[in-house]
Amino acid sequence: MRSNYLFPTACKKIGWALFIPFAIVGIIFLADSSLLPEIKWNPVVIYTGAHLTDHGQVPGEFFKSINDDMKEEIIVIGLAIALSLISFSREKDEDELVEHLRAKSLVWSLKANVILLIIATLLLYNDQYVTFAWIYMFSVFLLFIIRFEIELYRFRHSSHEE
Repeated sequence: MRSNYLFPTACKKIGWALFIPFAIVGIIFLADSSLLPEIKWNPVVIYTGAHLTDHGQVPGEFFKSINDDMKEEIIVIGLAIALSLISFSREKDEDELVEHLRAKSLVWSLKANVILLIIATLLLYNDQYVTFAWIYMFSVFLLFIIRFEIELYRFRHSSHEE
């Protein structure tokens, strides 16, 4: 069966090559973002949000250019691309069974992700919750990859023993 939504097999290697450095930089960012160099840019944001100053509350502004550090955006985009390439790359022996394992793993990772979100919402607060939210963006991919690779490994090794 041909799955049109999957990338070519070679994209998985590209994904891993991107994931490793971006994951390392992401961990450094979460530990202490000041260890990474600033990358300044001036994006136009949709809404700046109201904020408090010494003179009272300043209302938010729409479509305003701000001065920002771009390192977080680079890390998020890099991880999103890398994990998408790993998750959605065709296996060399892609067939109905591998597609079934892929679907089962995806459903499992979504269920596990919801449980993780509920537990974290009940137990984490303030900065810890913000850190969790940053990691949570990628947890469905990570859980899927781990589960899918384990299921694929089990399948391939059980068929060789029979």
